[in-house]
Amino acid sequence: MIFGTFTSESGTFCHIGGIVHSFTPSADNIIEGGIDAPDGHTDEIRHYDHAIRTLFVPEGVKGFAKEFLMGWAVTQEAAFPDTLTAIGTDDAYNVFSGCFLPEIILPPSVKEIGCFAFGHSYIKKLVVSRANKSKYKRQFKDSTIEKLYLPKNILESGKATIDNESYGFYANFHIHCKCNIIAY
Repeated sequence: MIFGTFTSESGTFCHIGGIVHSFTPSADNIIEGGIDAPDGHTDEIRHYDHAIRTLFVPEGVKGFAKEFLMGWAVTQEAAFPDTLTAIGTDDAYNVFSGCFLPEIILPPSVKEIGCFAFGHSYIKKLVVSRANKSKYKRQFKDSTIEKLYLPKNILESGKATIDNESYGFYANFHIHCKCNIIAY
């Protein structure tokens, strides 16, 4: 199917060729009036007008378009499918920028994360697998990540033993965001 929708208990995801362009949350998933939560860029409390409890992205979703959920808050749970290969691209940036997000586990299928995809976001927990590789594009610039889980072998290997593209992607956590890194 080229045009269509995917649905989950979180809401309806409108897509073109598996790339989601818009999201309409289900009525029972919306937090009326929004929420106040930490801002990833300033460490201050900010108001998020668009707030939902969960973001369960259904199977079949391959990626997200530019500014997909920019400035939203997800308070309880977010889950991505194994069909997801891209969170933005060079042309589709700011996908989850300025967001307040709970635990995010990037599935090993994710090979591309667009420029500033999570920029200025506040993420409670982020798990990145060794399989997640993307060109270095400041994907997490000015973000705060309470707990960042990175593969132990990546942290120990250093630039000399991994390719420049992978090193750039992993180094962007050290350079461009505030995080507490935990090796696993």
